[in-house]
Amino acid sequence: MDNNIRRQIFFKAILTSPIISVLSVAPIYLVYDYIVQPFSELWFKSLIGVLICWCVQTLLFSFFKKKGYPNWMYGIVMTLVVIFLLKFSNPFIFKVVPSLQSFDALTLFMLRFSITASMNFIIYLLLDLIYSREHRVQLVKENSLLQYQNLESDYKLLKVQINPHFLFNALNISKSLIHTQPKSAEKYIVQLSEFLRKSLNNQKKSIPLKMELEHCNQYVELQKVRFENAFEYWVDINEAHFGKHLPFFALITLVENAIKHNSFSEEEPLKITITVVDDFLWVKNNIKQKNGVVSTHTGLSSLNQRSKMISGDEIEIINNGQHFLVKVKLIEL
Repeated sequence: MDNNIRRQIFFKAILTSPIISVLSVAPIYLVYDYIVQPFSELWFKSLIGVLICWCVQTLLFSFFKKKGYPNWMYGIVMTLVVIFLLKFSNPFIFKVVPSLQSFDALTLFMLRFSITASMNFIIYLLLDLIYSREHRVQLVKENSLLQYQNLESDYKLLKVQINPHFLFNALNISKSLIHTQPKSAEKYIVQLSEFLRKSLNNQKKSIPLKMELEHCNQYVELQKVRFENAFEYWVDINEAHFGKHLPFFALITLVENAIKHNSFSEEEPLKITITVVDDFLWVKNNIKQKNGVVSTHTGLSSLNQRSKMISGDEIEIINNGQHFLVKVKLIEL
């Protein structure tokens, strides 16, 4: 039970207990004769009883909600509590209303039971109202937070998909090829347009590994036009894993991250290998840190959020100084 619910219960108990006490005491003065105690004194004693019921009900209600027990069990326990309260107050009631001694035992028990049970039932309804309203508020907050996180994740994904540096370099390569190799330029532009079309048209959170590999291959082919033999890319995956899903754009995010943060050449090429081990996609590259590049971890952070939403597992990052390895959980849908 959090502090907010405790405060609400406290204020509800303070506000409603006097009213419940009046409702439980007033019928006695309206129906029966020979009332020994004045109304204010009896009302005050009833008020104490109502506050005790609030405490008992709050403890029981919190316990049953926490354990998830069914309502019928709660009803049985509350019936036992009401009977105990009746037994405890048995000597007191005859001192207040002597004329009640003329009633037979069953009638008197039913009268007192109905009043005490009604009083506790009102308290139960108020407790259930507080818990239900707080639960709805919490659900709204969690839903709003999830919507915000989804929007933020989608925004980060869009930034990764339409990387300004990638587009800038791609357009420069296109411009250069048009003047020197018109046929290659035409092929490059077709590949670029196909890659952008797939990147922007996909509306799903996850994608089969086979399709993601095909999409990543397009990205790699575009990068090889720029880096030529300074960039090596190997895929060693059994076809049995091709139907498993991973977050869309996961592979491209990791390949782009490796290209962005490393310095490489034909003599010392960047080597990226992609394998699957124990239902985890491994993307591994050698490290030669590029000077002047400050990592914001935006791509990896976005991928981590999307992986957690889709599979329930966060990505695992291992950096031993020589190799950089990222593990992404694959799932069956």
